[in-house]
Amino acid sequence: MFSLYHRQQIVKKLSLVLVFSLIFLCTAEYAFAERICFAGYNGGFYIRSEEEGGMSLHLGGAFQTDYRSYKESRRADNGFDIRRARLLFRGDLTRFFRFGLQYEFQGNETDNLVDAYGEAVFGMHAIRFGQFKEPFSLQWQTRDKGIFFAERSMGYYIGSTRDIGLMLHGSFLQDIIHYGIGLFNGDGDDGSSSGQDQDSPESAGRFVISPFQTLPIKSIQSFQVGVSAAYAKVDPLNIDLSIKTSGMAASDRSIYVLGHNTKFGVLQETGNRERINYEMAWIYRFVALQSEYFQLKYSDLKAVGFPPTDANFSSWYFSALLCLTGEEFILSKGVLNPLYPNRFFNPEDGSWGAFCIGARLDQFSGDEEWINYSSYVSVRKADAFSIAVNWILFPMQRFILDFTHTDFSDPIRVRVRPDGAVDYVNEENVVTVRFSMDF
Repeated sequence: MFSLYHRQQIVKKLSLVLVFSLIFLCTAEYAFAERICFAGYNGGFYIRSEEEGGMSLHLGGAFQTDYRSYKESRRADNGFDIRRARLLFRGDLTRFFRFGLQYEFQGNETDNLVDAYGEAVFGMHAIRFGQFKEPFSLQWQTRDKGIFFAERSMGYYIGSTRDIGLMLHGSFLQDIIHYGIGLFNGDGDDGSSSGQDQDSPESAGRFVISPFQTLPIKSIQSFQVGVSAAYAKVDPLNIDLSIKTSGMAASDRSIYVLGHNTKFGVLQETGNRERINYEMAWIYRFVALQSEYFQLKYSDLKAVGFPPTDANFSSWYFSALLCLTGEEFILSKGVLNPLYPNRFFNPEDGSWGAFCIGARLDQFSGDEEWINYSSYVSVRKADAFSIAVNWILFPMQRFILDFTHTDFSDPIRVRVRPDGAVDYVNEENVVTVRFSMDF
């Protein structure tokens, strides 16, 4: 297995090969004509060959820097943080084949290689292979740029993640139905532990339907509903659940922890991991509503000296967005698109970009039977409320001001003082100020 350093070097070298290969193809002389390339910006910088259906390379990235402030004096987490720092390459080799590479420099949440995939395209359908997002959940499929809160909901942590596998995706009936179905390793990205016991590939799928899209009634055209599901037989080492609030997303803290080392001892055997998600979204001009319900079940978890027991988790959220400056939200291919300002930031012309506000209710419920109450690291239930203001100066630049209040059903240990005293919290109140560049 390659080390993290070797994987980083491979990604860097591969990125350079792609860049120089494209430059070579665009400048080389063939039998009769010189190839000409065009450069420009369309949601990201690109270089494209002159010929129809020829090669193209898109360069993009994301940089987010945060300041988080907590009301609870017992926490010492206030401060600045680089939330994300990513570089993205994607492009077309021909009109039938395309690729994507995404690299994370920040390092807290990934092993640096985020996406690495190729794709064969057949009209409205495509087969993707490599490492990428599993087809699951509306908020998971939505780009970070299309999330209008500082963090995704708590349900994000019981959903599917990135994995290595194969996926067929596309749409039917003039984009009324969108789908993605695939098979994956089932143990996360390339840097995750796979375990030694036998496990089966994870099957995952997401289906979204917009039943009123072709009707002339604009107020319901963008209504959509969907369902996602994922199923796998998992190795005990792959039991690694860590639920986080908005204020814990970039830290080592959690509100529920379940791993292969449980409160009963090391897990000897495991059964299946079953995930299911139901989603709804509706937009009309400058208003957008979203809601999802998540369920996660680990079956037949057997610790030393105990009979097999299931572990069940659930979460839901409901969010509402309002664009104060009149920009219209767009649902495309089953996800919410980033907001594009009607007028870019330019104080000399009296234009200040776009302003959007959002509110979200969010709840998580954990399995009580798998809580070790003496460790103070897991809660039975958490209820959160978020309100966020987005100031979008340009399509690629914005500020987010997010306040999230979360109530815990049980105390969480936050620190141990030098004298041995322990501090606990029963709630979290966090303000996040973020400057984001996403191109």
